[in-house]
Amino acid sequence: MFKKFTGILNSAVEALAPNASPVDNFTFHWKAVTSFFMEHRDAKSPIEETNIPTHLQNMIDILIYEEQQDDSGSTGPCMEYLLHHKLLETLYTIGRADCPPGMKQKVLLFFTSLLSKIKQPLLPHVNVFKAVHKLIRVCGEIKASPTEVEEMQFLCTVCAKLKAHPHVVNFFLEEARSSAANISAKADSNAQEFGLVDALLSMSYSADSRVAMKCCEGLILLTSLPEDAAATAILDHTKFLHEITTWLNTAYNHLPRSIDPAVVDGVEARWGIDHIKMSEAAFPGQRHIVNFLSLFDYCNILIKEAHSKISKALVLAIRKQFLEPAMKPDLLKDSEEQFIAPSAYLAKVLQFVNTDLLNQEMSNFIFEVDLESDLRSLSRTLIERCDDPSEMVGSLHLKLFDSLLQKPCEVTVYELVAKYLVSRAYADQSKLNSEEKSVSHTETSINTQPSPASPSLSHPGTPVSPDLETEYAQLFECNNENEPTPVTTIVNHYLNLVPESIKSSYQLADSGYEVYLNDACKQFSDINLLCSSWAWSADCALLQNEEEFFEGPFLRILFGRIAQMTEQSYSTNLLLTSLISKVALLPHQNIHEYLLDPFLPMKEGVTNLCTAFNELLNLVTVHCKNCKNISQKLIKKRNLLMGVTNLCTAFNELLNLVTVHCKNCKNISQKLIKKRNLLMGVFGGDLSDITADEDRFLGAIIVLEEFCKELAAISFAKHHIIF
Repeated sequence: MFKKFTGILNSAVEALAPNASPVDNFTFHWKAVTSFFMEHRDAKSPIEETNIPTHLQNMIDILIYEEQQDDSGSTGPCMEYLLHHKLLETLYTIGRADCPPGMKQKVLLFFTSLLSKIKQPLLPHVNVFKAVHKLIRVCGEIKASPTEVEEMQFLCTVCAKLKAHPHVVNFFLEEARSSAANISAKADSNAQEFGLVDALLSMSYSADSRVAMKCCEGLILLTSLPEDAAATAILDHTKFLHEITTWLNTAYNHLPRSIDPAVVDGVEARWGIDHIKMSEAAFPGQRHIVNFLSLFDYCNILIKEAHSKISKALVLAIRKQFLEPAMKPDLLKDSEEQFIAPSAYLAKVLQFVNTDLLNQEMSNFIFEVDLESDLRSLSRTLIERCDDPSEMVGSLHLKLFDSLLQKPCEVTVYELVAKYLVSRAYADQSKLNSEEKSVSHTETSINTQPSPASPSLSHPGTPVSPDLETEYAQLFECNNENEPTPVTTIVNHYLNLVPESIKSSYQLADSGYEVYLNDACKQFSDINLLCSSWAWSADCALLQNEEEFFEGPFLRILFGRIAQMTEQSYSTNLLLTSLISKVALLPHQNIHEYLLDPFLPMKEGVTNLCTAFNELLNLVTVHCKNCKNISQKLIKKRNLLMGVTNLCTAFNELLNLVTVHCKNCKNISQKLIKKRNLLMGVFGGDLSDITADEDRFLGAIIVLEEFCKELAAISFAKHHIIF
């Protein structure tokens, strides 16, 4: 009662007294705060029952008003008072004691408001950054602290200020303290600690996902600072690398060990967006998978944004402290039940990699570039599993290498393909005279630089024109008027490879290879730009090499699977042809001629794509004799495959419509049944007269026909983009 009377009396006095200057008001509020602590040294009542929060807020308001009134940008008298009398140091001291209860929270809010709302740079002032630095040490000391939200806001505000003024970070680098706890500190008189990073790392373990995420954002800001001293301090005198790899190991250890690879492949996650509660998970373990993938996406962001020194150290730490000790042993296990899930996670991780540094290190990990060739077991094991009798295992590892080649690096291409072809031991040198070389190989040579003679493709990164198909068709017609060039011969070879009697695309409006030209041109332009800095020779190696040729385990398995397409599922065949297309797009001369030139003289017994096609077509010819009405069945199968896509699209549209209009839509069940019946009519009949073996056989023929068109488009696009 007495406190209320005192408050009313003070208000009355303030109302009757003449208007005081801002400095007088500022000092009045500050003295009101300090007098409280002089009179109540052991106050146990909550801070909300005092006038301290009001006084502190009034002080902030006065400082903001003062700055707004002065357009010169100079320091006003109230700010001078705050700096000269070391108000922030005093506030830190009383906030550290947290007496009365809640004082620490109010001090954190005061610091945060001061730094975020005052536009003039305050951190360079010695009486500001010292107090800020001391308050940083308090943050994260207590796990699940009632003030962790305010601590996070304060730390992130400091991070934002450092990002805006990077040179100020030097004020926050202090001499390393020699203690047993700091095991990473070096015996160096110039060693500097970075307490702000340590505080953020500590608070990143908060049970509140919003607090943890904001602290991770703060780490991104600090690691991206351009100051070399800050990068060195983060790497040498904080636990930054150790904590990041610990997060990865912990998340990986929580992943389910028995799961369908298709389920893993269907999971989508992005850091800062996805957060699935256990009750919302669509299947057991989904939350852990999303958390793991989100964390890996966070590493992508860190590597992309961080200082180059930190990025290089981080990718190496991910490999040495996570991939090799945690994932590699699981990938090398013999039991399918034990290696199938880790392989699925690796394939999914490769899809998430979107930085060159991490992509390079992932390739180094898979191909074990630091080991001798006879000690490399991981890449050999993963390649061998591509030919596993189990369709699930084989398809999964084909998918893994497909993801790896989606964003290829030089190590990947060299270890998988190039090193086996660089000697050109596949070619029959006795049949290659100088005249043949000058005619065929000069015109089909693959240069890693685009020709300025192709205006629509003068820059590899420019979008392909919608009318490009028409332009290429005209070019092709002009070429046909004269004696066919090697590229037109190659294109015609692939277009005529599948016999007309088993082609089924003639009924479509876009049945030619031109439908693949846009994609082929765009993909080759992108890959050509990517490979432009690689150490590849522009010409074939014209060595008189008599050694026995070996295409490498990877290509051998791919060619073997091509010959067995009639025995494989439709999805596996699509994945297989996608892999070969990615290899064929590479602007490496030896890879180009070995894969795409069917007229290059080869040594006897050499296996390549053409021999695999011939073996497949021999099997197809035999099967066709035993398959009645092959043409009609192929058309039905093609309609079915095309109808599946149409059906999925239509259902998605319907579900979106239902979500929006279900409240106003009557008899929704009946309407869904009608819509389904309508969509099923797209199939053009059922496949009741086709056996399972015939269905697989028909699917293989359709994939082969489309694959030949794609190879023709790739050959044509590579030639005309360069010439």
